[in-house]
Amino acid sequence: MRILINRNIESDLGLCQKKRWYNGIEDELPRLYRLLKVDSRLPGQAPVKHLGQEWGNKIYHARIALPRENCGGRNGGRIVYGILEDRCLILYVGGHKDKKYDNPHTLAGMIIDRVKDETFLEWVG
Repeated sequence: MRILINRNIESDLGLCQKKRWYNGIEDELPRLYRLLKVDSRLPGQAPVKHLGQEWGNKIYHARIALPRENCGGRNGGRIVYGILEDRCLILYVGGHKDKKYDNPHTLAGMIIDRVKDETFLEWVG
């Protein structure tokens, strides 16, 4: 399976660093990408709501445990990703401290925009 990362992930991570949210999230991402590549799923994943029939059961969000910060899945960051045939699209990284993630309608709109955006970088790990 190919792991493709949306170009906006850098701005998501930059915001997390600037605001000092989920400081260890960038270090945990390669581990999550490897899990997705092997198993096509993450522990604790759930479908993202309000995406309609086209994307409803293809796009998921999961918790990111941050052991360095002693931050479990509940209080840790989040990753939003889509599984489409032979590829996995990483669409958002952040969490509840980001207002985009807390509003389900804003999140749904952002995710659909990012899925339709064709600018993805391939992760090689």
